[in-house]
Amino acid sequence: MLKRLEMMVSLFVKITTGILFVSASYISAFFGWEEELHVEILWQILALALACTLGSLALPVDGEQEVSRKSMLVRMVIYYVYVNLVVLFCGFSFGWFSFDNLKQVLGMIMAIAFVYLLVVILSFWQGCREAQQMNRKLEKRKQS
Repeated sequence: MLKRLEMMVSLFVKITTGILFVSASYISAFFGWEEELHVEILWQILALALACTLGSLALPVDGEQEVSRKSMLVRMVIYYVYVNLVVLFCGFSFGWFSFDNLKQVLGMIMAIAFVYLLVVILSFWQGCREAQQMNRKLEKRKQS
């Protein structure tokens, strides 16, 4: 349970950072540098990041269960579809874009893909680093 919570907190931080970066780029591109924002957008970003993080419950956590590559791929696709639906629904509800503007919709879809890939890559890199550190500690214990 602690490992799951730790993974979700780490994921929340990565997702929030990604949303902030993409939001700054998206707002600048579609609404200009002079756009004035209200503090509610910060709460919207945090709520969206939390909703996206909750979808990660479909993903396994190291040590909880073994899954095949095919099963993991299916879970990641399901999670990606979930994230798309949540972001498009919330973004529209928050007034971040309109489905009438095809460029904005495509921009949102590209932004979702960018943040998703960034989070996956960072999570994989972090997992590899942890595995290397654990392997080094195991080697030191063997030598002792």
